[in-house]
Amino acid sequence: MSYSDRVLAALYDSTLASTSAPRTTRPTPLYIIASPRALCGKTFLALLMADYLFQDGGNVDAYDLNPGEYALAACRPRITTKVDLSTTPGQIALFDRLIANEGKAKLIDLGYSLFERFFDVCEQIEFVEAARRRGFEVIILFPAEPHPSATTAYEKMERRFPNAVLVPVLNEAILKGERVHESYQVDRESAAALQVPLMPAVLKTYADRLSQSLAQVRAHLPANMPKDHALELRSWTRGVFLEFREFELRLTLEKLRMSLR
Repeated sequence: MSYSDRVLAALYDSTLASTSAPRTTRPTPLYIIASPRALCGKTFLALLMADYLFQDGGNVDAYDLNPGEYALAACRPRITTKVDLSTTPGQIALFDRLIANEGKAKLIDLGYSLFERFFDVCEQIEFVEAARRRGFEVIILFPAEPHPSATTAYEKMERRFPNAVLVPVLNEAILKGERVHESYQVDRESAAALQVPLMPAVLKTYADRLSQSLAQVRAHLPANMPKDHALELRSWTRGVFLEFREFELRLTLEKLRMSLR
């Protein structure tokens, strides 16, 4: 058996050691924010989703797979674990933690340099299917771009992981008015593209320096920024969180319809 085969076997055995799903009223979300492209707004999207999941007393375990950067871990150190996938123990430890369903949402910020390696392992150990058996709903948020490498990767993901919910994310700050809908088709209503509106530059400057999460901004206006900007940031955050909430509701309704059939 080759070294790569031994790695995959170890991951497979560890991941599938226990496959019976806990009794839960709804699947636990496991978000993977991923793109093969750099500078596509991926980590900002991961930060928004982490803050959304953490609001109102929610729990989330985030994993930062951006070697050499670890920006999400720097911004949200309390909930984020840095992960090194360059070693076999590091890979096994990650999938061990991901597959453990404690009713807590999971979130992965996947670095573009690890895009192919991570999803190759997921495919070969049938991670999506194993996670579903453990009571997870695997959701891949894919930042949409017009670049051919992004659209090709998206189409490939559709074929490779039919049991995951693949959702394109339209970030106005990245797209700058370009239309990409035709390149990012979805085959289920619940996976309709998520919209992230442009955050004005002045708000982005303040948001980047915040010591609190955007979820906390909804409850307590930051004291270190003008009130009008703070109110605008709160309004912007509410709009994005509402988009995420509506996505969750679409997933829930889809599950309900399937159960009634």
